[in-house]
Amino acid sequence: MQGLKITITLSVLGMATLTVGVAAQDWTQREFPLAPSNSSDNFVAPYFDGFYQNEDGTYTLSFGFMNRNDEDLIEIALGEDNFIEPAEFDGAQPTSFPVVSYTRLGLFGGPRERGAFGVVVPADFEGDVWWTVTTDGYTTRVPGRLESPGRIIKGAYELSRGAMAAGSLRPGIRFEEDGPEVVGIEGIRYSQTLTASVGEPVEVRFWAVDRGERELVPVNMSLWKHQGPVGATVAFESLTEAPAGAAAPRRGFRAHGPGPVRTGEAVLLPTEGAQANMGHFTAMFDTPGQYVIRVRVDNFNAADSGPGLQCCWSNGYVVVSVNEDKY
Repeated sequence: MQGLKITITLSVLGMATLTVGVAAQDWTQREFPLAPSNSSDNFVAPYFDGFYQNEDGTYTLSFGFMNRNDEDLIEIALGEDNFIEPAEFDGAQPTSFPVVSYTRLGLFGGPRERGAFGVVVPADFEGDVWWTVTTDGYTTRVPGRLESPGRIIKGAYELSRGAMAAGSLRPGIRFEEDGPEVVGIEGIRYSQTLTASVGEPVEVRFWAVDRGERELVPVNMSLWKHQGPVGATVAFESLTEAPAGAAAPRRGFRAHGPGPVRTGEAVLLPTEGAQANMGHFTAMFDTPGQYVIRVRVDNFNAADSGPGLQCCWSNGYVVVSVNEDKY
């Protein structure tokens, strides 16, 4: 049995494929990606959310992940344990996989992080884009594709860019006040690589607006260590003012206004005043290296929006080079 591989494909509004070397796996700890999870010592599974057709005819394949632990952060460096094929599409995937629990916070979405990054393929693309992740010797991989298996519904993985039932659309994000605004999973990358030193915070500003076809709602920001050295910590602190007159946050959510922000925690942006529609935060690093911060902006406050609905967030990415010594 040694060396035998079993491949299982699951398709349920997104797809995860598990490739298992039987002799190397502990089946009491490592199950299929959609099985009930264990509390610890578990793995991270990559997911394909679906695809969008872009205005220029290209397609964006949306990928996310599920960390199947209750609390344990999993980090896997880019390389032989975390790569995308064909190689021309490799490099945009995360190296840090925190535990998320949107259900626990009263939001539809469960323990899966959707739309963490996108891969853009040409209009005439054929075949699959595979994302492979190995956690402690246990490998999971998933194909991103434009056509679903079978003969009936070839476009089953296509996601809508249209408005939700009450009019929610993805918010727009830009890194310059009068700069280009981008909408979508593939997002926008800050034009400069920021430089920082260990223990010295770097400051970031951006602007984000709701675009819903309904009464506009405030936008949330959440901050993520997308890439960076394994084991390195990024400490985020919001400098964003509390929105005037905003309702108190729901139980389990962060209080409005400046202060420390945990990974993935929502911060409500003001829509009026000097900081209207502006997100403002610092990030401080404890280890030198190259980092990518993901800034997710969402309108999950709207009735028809949520992290599991594939509709209502856009990504921004900030590259930071961190030196050992103060520059």
